Amino acid sequence: MTLDEIMSLNGIADPSRIQIGQVLQVYDSGGNGDIPVRVTASQLNAIGWSYNYLSDSILADLNLCLERFQITTKSRLCHFLSQCSHESGAGRYTAEIADGSAYEGRQDLGNIYPGDGPKFKGGGYIQLTGRYNYTLFSQSVGDPEIVNQGVYYVAEHYPWQSAGFWWELNNMNALCDTNPTVRQVTLKVNGGTRGLEERTRYYERCVAIF
Repeated sequence: MTLDEIMSLNGIADPSRIQIGQVLQVYDSGGNGDIPVRVTASQLNAIGWSYNYLSDSILADLNLCLERFQITTKSRLCHFLSQCSHESGAGRYTAEIADGSAYEGRQDLGNIYPGDGPKFKGGGYIQLTGRYNYTLFSQSVGDPEIVNQGVYYVAEHYPWQSAGFWWELNNMNALCDTNPTVRQVTLKVNGGTRGLEERTRYYERCVAIF
């Protein structure tokens, strides 16, 4: 495997951050060395995403995310993509629009230092929020810059993987395996039913496409 392949598979943006003793995923020597492509740009475009938001790096992050967090069944995939489509405005937003000041001092989010609110506001297509969650995500992918730099680093390098991490952290695959309604999934993602009509439209498109 090349260094680039190792970095891509493990979600590492900066090779200088690979540490001695760090556990890394590698491809089976008998495999073809490829991350399965489960979703293409044309499929996301059919869901409602503009090609302007579908760079090669975005698509690579998505397909790595799906593999890493086992979002691999039709139910899991359709619910994940439909929720991310709504939360991100179909890819327009990789970071929360608000300035994050509302999270300042929120110890329940792990925001214990001055500036943590804005630094760790919602990042990625499902907005990962708070120093605590950023720290867990940083440990998961082995990239300390997630905590060092915060929201805009996540937005640039891990928009999908941060969403997949949130998905796993909140046991969303298990929920999807029970054949839930869009409303039930939305309640877990949103805490309410805001945007339910649009989320449902995205879900119906995903079901038709996949």
